[in-house]
Amino acid sequence: MIKNKPVIGILPTYNLVNDANDPYQDRASFVRMYEEKIYECGGIPIGLLHQNMYDYLPLCDGYLWPGGSKVWPDFFLVLEDALKYKKPVLGVCLGLQAIGTFFNLKETKEKHPEKSLEEVKQFLKDTDHYLKQLEDASLHNHYVTKDVETQEAARHLIQLKKDTLFYEIMGQEKVNVVSLHSFILPYASHDVTVSATSEDGVIEAIEYIKDGAQILGVQYHPELESSSELFSWLVDASYQKTMFLVNKQNPIPDSYSPNISLYQSEYPRCGEESNLSESVMYSWIQLRDFMRSRGFYIDVESAYRSTEMQRQLYEDNKAKYGEEHASIFVARPGYSEHETGLAIDVCMKIGEEWINEFDERLHACYQLLHQVCADYGFILRYPKGKEEITGYHYEPWHLRYLGSSRIASDIMKRKLTLEEYYQERFKNI
Repeated sequence: MIKNKPVIGILPTYNLVNDANDPYQDRASFVRMYEEKIYECGGIPIGLLHQNMYDYLPLCDGYLWPGGSKVWPDFFLVLEDALKYKKPVLGVCLGLQAIGTFFNLKETKEKHPEKSLEEVKQFLKDTDHYLKQLEDASLHNHYVTKDVETQEAARHLIQLKKDTLFYEIMGQEKVNVVSLHSFILPYASHDVTVSATSEDGVIEAIEYIKDGAQILGVQYHPELESSSELFSWLVDASYQKTMFLVNKQNPIPDSYSPNISLYQSEYPRCGEESNLSESVMYSWIQLRDFMRSRGFYIDVESAYRSTEMQRQLYEDNKAKYGEEHASIFVARPGYSEHETGLAIDVCMKIGEEWINEFDERLHACYQLLHQVCADYGFILRYPKGKEEITGYHYEPWHLRYLGSSRIASDIMKRKLTLEEYYQERFKNI
């Protein structure tokens, strides 16, 4: 991430016809519309170059595989990286075809381990499981310009399948889309769900949603639309480093590393608990400074705790008040948001005195904090009246960083818990 915004790697389009004597004809290009859509939705777009592509992948939180004319074998590294590190992928036109081909190759290779990759490719071609050229492309292949009339003439309806990620994103059964292709994916492997088709049976959307991976491909061109649902989904899904659920039933993921950065809180009793995950630091300082500019001198009372610190806190509370009390007020080690470095308990200074928790003088501070925290990617984690859902009592001082201000705003506006949001939004994942 850069300044707490997800980095979206965009694959390039290469010239197919080059003058061998002109080195400047051998070049990659990037379509500005993709860049603008990603930036508009809160991400940071970067171009991925063919040469040594693997070196760039750790920089990326998600990927966009746009339309084009050629798939370079190295490009499949993006899908391998996405599967390994649970990064979302959006494929457009050629991107869908490449995603489908990748999973078709993978499935066939698993069924026929004795075959070489070239033999697998030939097998797919012989069995009509590779890319196929349309005999009649009149419904799908159009020439468009910036003139809206040419784009409208290129539209056709596609039917979305319910209970798919694509349907959840678009929120409707039929979408009128712009298509610019003459090749199609004739077959989708068993690991892939076909989530939309056209009236003539062409596969218009596929998705691979498994073990935390989110890979979605569409045959049409969403960059030509005024709305940005798919690009918003890609950017929001790329906050996977901070968007996960931790509660009494869901421990911190084994793969998660908090990458703690030192933060010096002015609260004198904070000690080692003032440190934060590096993902949070930039947004927290912005939120803190905004609140101070409005007359509320807030700071961190407690943020990151190591597992050992959390274990000691839980055991001390259990010894003093009993296990039932401890289970309501203190998380077990391995199940505390504070161990992620993404949670912050806020306190405030009045004169020379620091106040916290349910002090009545914090009422106005909490009011404003809850109004604006989503703008910086935070939510109120344990709202009033949701104790049965969260498992914890109301804590107006406890913020949880999600990263996406869009998701945080949705949760705060609709007064949801993170549990409710997950149940609603990620039921297919």
